[in-house]
Amino acid sequence: MPFFTANTALKTSLLSSTLAALLFMTGCDKTPETADDTTSGASTAEVDATAPATQDDLVMTTITLDTVNSLLFTPIINSGALNDEQVSCLESRDKDLGKAEMDAFYKSQFTAAELNELNEFYSSDVGKKLIAFGNEQLRAMNGEEIATPMADPTPEEMTKIQTFMESPLGVKYMKINNAEGEGSAMEVLNVPINAEFERCNVDLDAPEPM
Repeated sequence: MPFFTANTALKTSLLSSTLAALLFMTGCDKTPETADDTTSGASTAEVDATAPATQDDLVMTTITLDTVNSLLFTPIINSGALNDEQVSCLESRDKDLGKAEMDAFYKSQFTAAELNELNEFYSSDVGKKLIAFGNEQLRAMNGEEIATPMADPTPEEMTKIQTFMESPLGVKYMKINNAEGEGSAMEVLNVPINAEFERCNVDLDAPEPM
């Protein structure tokens, strides 16, 4: 049985995983602070700037999987709609679920030189800040209130971000992440994610119990 609701949520996750696009769409708006932000469901992607992008750990995959965990699995697990067995099953999932598929996908879409350039940008100070800001936005989208919102990027940081986003590689990266349908990242991730829901007997299209 297809998981339409899951696919819709995943679409949102993948669109949001293009962190720079999210930054531009939100206009650097922040969520009002009222709660402690130490309970984040999304971890800031830590990237080793010295590591070659052609290795198994790709920064783009890390960003995407963090987003899927934050906007798909965490809300479902915390929704109260699942029984204890389903919750336990999803919580025991491989946290690198989809990693092999996404690594292969990105390596098929980008050259080794492009992967290294993406890794270099997201490993830089402004790239790491962009990832952290994106994670904050994911938490806000997930209904979490942020105690101490991050400061807006400085004009210098915005210039670096905009330069990257408007570069041929930045445009290509956004286009690939926002693509839908056959051959898209969304389709690639649907396979392991839907398999995980089936493993845990979670049917997101089933009516909620009265």
